Amino acid sequence: MMDWLRKNKKFLIPVLGGMLLLLLFRFSPLLMQKNDQEDSFQQEDLFAAEEEMAEEDTIVEDNQATLMLVDVKGAVKNPGVYEASEGERVNDIINKAGGILQNGEKNAVNFAMKVTDEMIIYVPYIGEEEEAAIDEASNQASLSSSEGLININKASETELLELPGVGPSKAAAIIEYREQNGGFSAKEDIKNITGIGEKTYEKLEPLISIN
Repeated sequence: MMDWLRKNKKFLIPVLGGMLLLLLFRFSPLLMQKNDQEDSFQQEDLFAAEEEMAEEDTIVEDNQATLMLVDVKGAVKNPGVYEASEGERVNDIINKAGGILQNGEKNAVNFAMKVTDEMIIYVPYIGEEEEAAIDEASNQASLSSSEGLININKASETELLELPGVGPSKAAAIIEYREQNGGFSAKEDIKNITGIGEKTYEKLEPLISIN
């Protein structure tokens, strides 16, 4: 056998080489396909990981965008600033603050209102609105002097309408003027109001005051 191989090796080497080349040619597509599949799987895994990270970033951004702060004051158990999410109602935030106290005026609160960022929820105490109304009436009573003159620096729109020649537009203009200029420094300044001339002022002068 060995003698035969030695005698025929010059023929066997080309034959074996050809067979080896044939095998490589035959199986190389399979090897390339396998490598392509592995590369494809790796790319798909990479894309999936990137999409997952993008979704997580989007969730974080959405949570940050919808997070709000609401200030709860008044007759609640734990007044303070509370976090709120989009779609939450006043009732939800009041519950976070421990609920309304027994002496809190529940009828003065709109529990169904949706909260907004930087919103202030104030729960008044029972009787607080009545006290405010009494104070307002007292302030209105002091607007006029003892002589019955109308103080144009303090009078309400309703009181200004009692003056001759003063309608809703002039009353609003008087209020706007005193807000922008810090009040009337003299009775004559009322003539700065459009539509109030010398003749109208002559009628108003004995009925108005500035102090």
